[in-house]
Amino acid sequence: MTLVSVAAIFWCILIPSFETSKQFMANGCYCVCPPYQNLSKFIFWKQLFQDDCNCLYTVDPMPVPRHEVEAYCLLCDCKFVERNNTTTKIILIISLSVFGAILLFKVFSMVVKHFFHKSDAYTKSLHNEKEPENPHT
Repeated sequence: MTLVSVAAIFWCILIPSFETSKQFMANGCYCVCPPYQNLSKFIFWKQLFQDDCNCLYTVDPMPVPRHEVEAYCLLCDCKFVERNNTTTKIILIISLSVFGAILLFKVFSMVVKHFFHKSDAYTKSLHNEKEPENPHT
């Protein structure tokens, strides 16, 4: 009975999380821009389509004045990144399954130990008796 309830809880938590993950786009534009004056190297990421992946759409706020934007964008390296959600889901399911199996094994071993571990009355009585002071008498 507990196995069914654990499986139901697992199913209720896991399935809605997969459905909500479809709402979020895992793809995006990743731009690495060089330092400008006293500012260090910039890294920008924005969720965009592959056609819009360039410095003008991704770099926000623009660290340079308006008249230097085109020259600065030529120095930026922008790449479109796609993440594989299927692989992430499979790894998550395998990890949770292994963890669940270990947890079930632990619970099962505790139950088996509780029911089959018999306290031997003979060994208890031996430990409870006091030894005589002189064993040769």
